[in-house]
Amino acid sequence: MSDPKQLRSLIQLLEDPSVRPAIVDELRTFGNTLEDEIEHQGLTLTAEQARLIRPLLDQKYREWLTSVWMKWPANSKTQLEEALSLLAEFQLGHLHPITLRTSLDRLADEYDARYTARDALDLAEFLFQGYGLRGADQEEYYDPLNSNLVHVIETRRGIPISLACIYILVGERLGLKIEGCNFPGHFLAVALTRKEKVIVDCFNGGLFIDTDSLASIHSQITREDILRMQCNAHVIIARVLRNLINAYQQAGEEANVETMSELLARLEPGI
Repeated sequence: MSDPKQLRSLIQLLEDPSVRPAIVDELRTFGNTLEDEIEHQGLTLTAEQARLIRPLLDQKYREWLTSVWMKWPANSKTQLEEALSLLAEFQLGHLHPITLRTSLDRLADEYDARYTARDALDLAEFLFQGYGLRGADQEEYYDPLNSNLVHVIETRRGIPISLACIYILVGERLGLKIEGCNFPGHFLAVALTRKEKVIVDCFNGGLFIDTDSLASIHSQITREDILRMQCNAHVIIARVLRNLINAYQQAGEEANVETMSELLARLEPGI
């Protein structure tokens, strides 16, 4: 194993692409003690350093995730946030400096600082216009990190379900009624306003979908059909896991495919 006294210097060199392969090889010699040693020395990593170190601990994190999966409270929104927090931590590692909770809290605080009233339509405007959350480009659409809400908030790019989950969970902090809509091929959100339920396309700038625009999505689907597709936390989590299975398959990460498949199998009896 490398000398622990050199750990600070090794981590500082990690962001230099010219020496990164050699530094990664040195860090790999720490094995599963790498994170413990970083914490023991009180080292603070940048988000990029934490991201680069995370793959060195793959097996440790797969074991950790399967051990804590579904150990969450019964409340539906709590289940959703807890599951998505675990998946984000699995992908980014315990040392990543930002958690999902703090990211969602910050967005809720920013909304309150800009708007005098709490309204689901104003929140959609804030998240998808003001803050700039939007759909990922086609070439990066199947990146597994697009299911990671911390990454999506940081990059402001995501897939329909991850963007909708941010809308749902920030709305929960503001006391707003926003639900997921399990529309085939393109996850949507349903927001309760003072007057009615509004269908929101979070992938396309928080677009409000009226009856006339439904034909562009599916010619045989009515507004009532979409409203009946509202779903609970388990259904949303299951869809996120299926997306991850597909993304990891495309990335050739079979061990992660197996892990996500195991989590899905454990979840599905409760759907």
